Amino acid sequence: MSVSKILENQKVQKIGSRPVVVLPLETWREIEGCLEDLEMSQSETFRKNVAKARKEKKAYSSLEVKRVLGI
Repeated sequence: MSVSKILENQKVQKIGSRPVVVLPLETWREIEGCLEDLEMSQSETFRKNVAKARKEKKAYSSLEVKRVLGI
């Protein structure tokens, strides 16, 4: 769902003279995810890293991942 669609149904309120929108946390998280996706899609470095990772065929076991992450 687009951010504008989500915000379309929200009621604008004011704190002092500044307009604010109160959203349910679930809605905010959805918007936040959209913003993160947008930010990533506009990052040249991110696109290069994704392309590089897609070309790489090396697989890691769960034990290797846990060791690297220190879990």
